[in-house]
Amino acid sequence: MYHTKTYEAVSFNITGNVTIENRVYHPANGSLDMVIKMDQTDEEEVSFVAQEKANPNIKLPVHLLYEDDGYYVVRVSDLSSNWEALAFDLYQENEEKETVNVDDVTSDSETDSTEEIDAHALIATLYSDQRKTKSEEGKETKSKQDYALLVNDLEKQFVKKKMKNYEKAITVEAKHKRQTQQEMNELQRDMKYQVQEEKADTESKITMKKDAIQSSDASIQLYKDEQKSLQEKLQKLNEK
Repeated sequence: MYHTKTYEAVSFNITGNVTIENRVYHPANGSLDMVIKMDQTDEEEVSFVAQEKANPNIKLPVHLLYEDDGYYVVRVSDLSSNWEALAFDLYQENEEKETVNVDDVTSDSETDSTEEIDAHALIATLYSDQRKTKSEEGKETKSKQDYALLVNDLEKQFVKKKMKNYEKAITVEAKHKRQTQQEMNELQRDMKYQVQEEKADTESKITMKKDAIQSSDASIQLYKDEQKSLQEKLQKLNEK
């Protein structure tokens, strides 16, 4: 059976991804709680549809427990004790439905008939295999504040991870810059013992090395700026 792993990004367009950040099954009340992170590029509403393998013709109740900055805490209720697998669909809802005049494109009839197009687009489907899903006993119900703290903690983990990635990128770029600088110094030393025709070729190579060093400087500065922005984001999350 299909099973979308936590932190496994599922692509839904050229630039967007959706991931399951946290997933827990509660057998006592037949519910599945998930924290979903979605990269949104517009302001359309998102809706959810859930179906289990045990009863594929029944749409299970989905409750949005908490939402903040692309994070959604959802609960799927009324799961069978042996639900086997779950398909969780995410849809994008446009505010207005579009209508087109069918006759304009299908015939020359004078009858004015229209067809409504429901702007109800499937974004992605996330899968859960019961055997691979973490279970928790008890019927503990969390407050909105509990979910807010959970999402806040996940956001902080994400920000810290990005900061570490930028730190690694800075280290790699700085190493590349030092290597390029060394190669340029060697070319400049070689020029002392070259004839005029050889010097022209070497000067061209040195120019390319200088451009590469400038490019490394620009990348390092960009990474540092992103780190600074993330540090501010982390501070706001801590305050929140």
